[in-house]
Parts: sequence; C-alpha cells; structure tokens
Amino acid sequence: MEQWGLMKSDAFVLIVGAVFQEIEPMIKQVNAARKISVGKRQAFCGKLYDQSVIILQSGVGMLNAVQAVTAVIEKMPVHLIINTGCAGTFPDAGIAMGDIGIATQEIDIHSGIEGRSPEDPVDQLPIPLIQTEREQYYGTYPVSAHYCKVAYDILLNALTPKNILVKQVPFITVSTITASLKRANHLFAAYQAGMENMEGAGIAHVALHYHKSFLEIRSASNFVGERNKDKWQLKKAFERSTRAVLIFLENYHLQ
Repeated sequence: MEQWGLMKSDAFVLIVGAVFQEIEPMIKQVNAARKISVGKRQAFCGKLYDQSVIILQSGVGMLNAVQAVTAVIEKMPVHLIINTGCAGTFPDAGIAMGDIGIATQEIDIHSGIEGRSPEDPVDQLPIPLIQTEREQYYGTYPVSAHYCKVAYDILLNALTPKNILVKQVPFITVSTITASLKRANHLFAAYQAGMENMEGAGIAHVALHYHKSFLEIRSASNFVGERNKDKWQLKKAFERSTRAVLIFLENYHLQ
C-alpha cells in the first residue's frame, strides 16, 4: 500500500463500472486523484466528499468483474462496493430511459440446470454456488439492505430533475444479452426484474465471499430485447448513474 501513498487505516469505497464512460465523470471529480495498477488493471484512488474511493473499470461481463474486484479487495481495505453504469430495463418494469434502478438483489440467471424449454428459467443447482455460516446461495445474491434503503431515500429527495424515477427492483445478470422482446417478456415473468446487466451478480458474489457491503445503482439506457441502438440513450444513462452515485456519496457519510 505504501507504493500508492495510502494510509493503512484508510477504508475505501470501491466504485466499479464496466466501461470507462461509466466512471470517467467521477474520476474528474476525485480530489488528489492518482492512478494505480492492481490486478493488471488501472484504477484511480483519492477523495470524493472526504470519502476515500477507488474507481475501477472492470471490463464487460462477470468474468472481468470478478477478477477486477477480487484483485482490488485482496490489496486494498474496501468496506463498500458500488457497482454502477447503464443497464437494460424491461418494458413492463415501469422504468424509462434515464431512470434510476437500485438493486434489491442480484440474480445470476445462467448458473443452474437447463429448464424443460428455452423459455423456462434455469433450475437450481444441487449444490450452492457459495455458502456462508448462515446460508447457502444458488445464484440469487443479497444487496446491503441498509445501503439500498439509504441510497433510495437520498436519491428520492436530492436527485434532480424530480421527474427522474428512482426505483428499488431486483436485477438480473446475464452472460448473453437478451435480443428479443419474446425472451425479455419470459424473463420478466420469471424474475419480475427491473434491470438486466452483465456484471452485478459476479460482484455481489465476491462481496459476499469477502464479507463486504454491496450496493448497485444503475440508469436505464435501453429496453431489454430491443436491439435498435438508434433508440438507446447511453449518454443519458452514463450521466445519470454517475450523478446518482455522487449524490449518494455527498449526502451519506460512510463510516
């Protein structure tokens, strides 16, 4: 840690985005920002609103996310992980482009036993993917109930403009992007999820393994199953997810 000029007593919030556009605005606001190399990836550390932060680009997908976050946790004293960026939302979830979703749980929909038909969700494996002293997890991972509630309350009051919806919803994590409305409808019926992403369940798994608090805040950039990228609003989603995380950090003094 001395090579990065950090005090051993520092406890960091690790902010993770899959692509650089999801984290770049936050990097620009970090006080005394310095670039570090960890796990053969670049990250930035410094202060945001007097809170020590590490901002990390993980790369796309669960494999990249798990490797990147694990590398940081093994080297740095992290106490909260925030996964952020854009996500697809389901047509029936009541979430519009640019709205904010806060995950209440993360579901890995591809780890399990194949269902009877392609439309069916996978069945639970006979052995858990991860086990703690109290519980076994088969692909549905917890999010910190405390941070989820606090983030929701803060954003409901402080996020502007006021017409931006903030909603607490289950998220699903996929290894293959859903590319048809038929499949999107089947997934929504099975999981009642608000957002689809490609990293969250992997990061939630690592957080559970290392006993770290986990929070996920994303903004909708497109509807799941709709592959017309002319209708996607990535820039708006990047900006609003970044703004949501910054407002959370500004208004809640993490201990």
